[in-house]
Amino acid sequence: MQIGFGYLEVGAVRSKNATNVMMKNMMDSFLCGIVYWLFGFTLAFGTGSSFAGLYPYVAGYKLAEKKMFAKWYFELSYASTPATIVSGAVAERCHFIGYLVYSSLISCVVYPIVCHWAWTEEGWLKQLGFQDFCGSAVVHMCGGCCAIVAAILLGPRHNRWDKKNENDSDENFNGHSSPISALGAMLLFTTFLAFNAGSVLHISQPGDVELIVKIIIVSLLSTCGCATTTLFISKAGGFNPTPFKGHGYWSFYHTANAGLMGLVISCASADSIEIWASFVLGSMGAFVYLGLHHLTRKLKVDDVINVIPVHFGGGLWGILASPLLKNDALPGLNGTQAGIYLGYNIIGMLAIAAWAMGCSLIIFVPLKMMRLLRSSEHEEIIGMDAAKHNEPAYQYTIKDIDLGEYKKLSKQC
Repeated sequence: MQIGFGYLEVGAVRSKNATNVMMKNMMDSFLCGIVYWLFGFTLAFGTGSSFAGLYPYVAGYKLAEKKMFAKWYFELSYASTPATIVSGAVAERCHFIGYLVYSSLISCVVYPIVCHWAWTEEGWLKQLGFQDFCGSAVVHMCGGCCAIVAAILLGPRHNRWDKKNENDSDENFNGHSSPISALGAMLLFTTFLAFNAGSVLHISQPGDVELIVKIIIVSLLSTCGCATTTLFISKAGGFNPTPFKGHGYWSFYHTANAGLMGLVISCASADSIEIWASFVLGSMGAFVYLGLHHLTRKLKVDDVINVIPVHFGGGLWGILASPLLKNDALPGLNGTQAGIYLGYNIIGMLAIAAWAMGCSLIIFVPLKMMRLLRSSEHEEIIGMDAAKHNEPAYQYTIKDIDLGEYKKLSKQC
């Protein structure tokens, strides 16, 4: 999945930032591996309180004795995802030291505590009745909330919404390679199925095989519905600067992103809804994606690869809508049970959003005050590959930067 996230993002940024994006996606795994081993897994799956685990897995202690190696490795893939989500919203302008700090803290503290609330028997959300099968809110909405705070505090890319670009044109900010993004998206479409199905956590008990295959089909149909509906919305002009006015187009980027959103939506109740319900939820989710896409632009929140609609929007829609279509809720003509599911999940959604955004403010505001959140304007114009890594992914072109300005500024950097 990390390979998929990396390629999806790198194709969607300008070529002068390609190395930087792949570096961050690679380091998400490395940093998460260290902090999750030291403290994160204990906070998530240790025991001690309903708020957070306190013991005994610090630095891998008792993992072998309690036969937890497999669970640790599987849960690591979840733990690295929220920080990776943030990366997509702050691409092309985030200070690398700031990135190292926020990635480590989200993987070590922010996500693991949410995980403990919802996925351990002593967690307070679990005891309340909150249900999120494999992470619509716990993983994706949590990461999306962090991304919202980060993108707002960071501000838009240089010249993104200046007077010359007042019509919200993407012409100078389009990604450099749709085939690379396509590779990433299709890797994610495949690996996400294992992400969801693997959340059963066992495969040898009676009924496991049937349940796992059903979860895969539920996830697949949700993404099919969301992607296909978004494709036709795009052709109808829904993603034009003025929605549904003017000529529409068959957008690859929006269709791929909506496909991922469908998978995010399915995470909430993939084990307990029918396949028709997942298709309905995914199809309706396309309009959530459309609305959040335009809202972020109206508010001038520069979300480079639309992670806010995909992960925040998909997680929010999944955690609130899918419980209503569980077999023993509205499909079973039981409105009372549907209301109970919805009520518990609203409480969980609000708690997770408040925690993630509050922690993000604690992380990102000091970084901004210390000037460690955003790279300089000079570095942004030159591109992070040359300014930060001295390893350009490609030869620069006039579309990437003003070559005369590049020569002048490169000497200053």
